[in-house]
Amino acid sequence: MAEARLEHLRRPEMMAGEFEVAVFPIGSTEPHADHLTYGTDTVAVRAFAEQAVVEANKRGAKCVLLPTMPYGNNENVQQCPWAMSLRPRTMMDFVTDVVASVTRHGVKKIVIINGHGGNTSVLQAALRELAPKREVFVAMAEQFGLSGDVEAEIAETEERGHACEIETSVMLYLAPEHVKMEAAKPTRIRETVFSNRRYLYFVNPWHIYTVNTGIGDPTKGSAEKGKQMVTVAVDRLADALKELSEAPMDEMFPFRE
Repeated sequence: MAEARLEHLRRPEMMAGEFEVAVFPIGSTEPHADHLTYGTDTVAVRAFAEQAVVEANKRGAKCVLLPTMPYGNNENVQQCPWAMSLRPRTMMDFVTDVVASVTRHGVKKIVIINGHGGNTSVLQAALRELAPKREVFVAMAEQFGLSGDVEAEIAETEERGHACEIETSVMLYLAPEHVKMEAAKPTRIRETVFSNRRYLYFVNPWHIYTVNTGIGDPTKGSAEKGKQMVTVAVDRLADALKELSEAPMDEMFPFRE
């Protein structure tokens, strides 16, 4: 399979290449309890995106994989040691600049793959700002959202979302060298003073929300669970990338008459 990672390609290869879709993974650098590394979100989304692009191109897509962004939005995690963060406006501007760089080279379809929950609302806002630019199509896929149904079937724990059973499982499959299972332990999140927090949206101050920056019971994680989730997610995203790659950008795109 031909190399599709931009950072591994040379100028003659890029000049000779035919690309329809640029895939842009975005991760984060932040604490992940005591058993996962700070680069968990970046390492996982990079490995996942590589698999998805390889599979999509095998199916006939013409994708190029951009370098993974290792910084995300962690403004609510700043009181945890060495959590790195981009302000929402900075992140939106960064995405806009990357999109502009890609389109200057003739690729008009861009898919962001998000590997960090704190990025979601910021990236959605960036997509809304970019929406009036009809000459370029920017979409986003959430790494874990692609296999949410599988997660619901295989999860043994209810508390999930960060350094949990599911994220630990994905890392055990994609990058086991970043996991120290002997340090994994169940943790807890603190309850709010509100009797029912679902009626009030607010951003969790992470240093008091969770005891060790993690959620749930990562000891239930396994490489097999991770493989099940990643395999399904790769298949689904590869199909979507293939369809997007082959779709003509006419005046009705991304819809049909």
